[in-house]
Amino acid sequence: MTVNLMDVDQWLGALKAELERDLFVSKSASLNHALAEVMAVARLKLAENAEPADAVLTSLTFREERGWSCQWNSQQSPEQQRFVYSHFLELVPQGQGSQLLRLDFVWCRVFDCEADYQHEGFRLLKGLSLSGLEDVLAQAASLKGHKLSSGSSLESIRVNVLAEGVCLSV
Repeated sequence: MTVNLMDVDQWLGALKAELERDLFVSKSASLNHALAEVMAVARLKLAENAEPADAVLTSLTFREERGWSCQWNSQQSPEQQRFVYSHFLELVPQGQGSQLLRLDFVWCRVFDCEADYQHEGFRLLKGLSLSGLEDVLAQAASLKGHKLSSGSSLESIRVNVLAEGVCLSV
């Protein structure tokens, strides 16, 4: 399958203009509902443009400068999305040098969930031991699959050891 990239650029330009004109309102202090609406509009509009060109939209990601993102891919239902929030954690184990970690919490959002995933990530960080990287990895592994009352769940945690340029997925 081939797609004219100039057409795709036009689709993206028209989508950007449409999204900038619309007003997306969240039902709570959490922006999840508004972001889910932005994703739904973008996904439908791009899929609509792709159909006559015999193209298929397989994924869509919105990424914010401070590290969070909102994602959808074709393996998910239209109501599901992934929200990724990054948190920094400094490990200072006794007798060892410190390490700075960036933990990316990947949340699988179900339809109409208003949970504040960033707050949920901070809450889970409190339970992580600060004795060393191995303990953080073990405890992070035990958090995988953590379900919220809404049905949303923690799909995975990526542990980035910043000084070493290493990323481990749990």
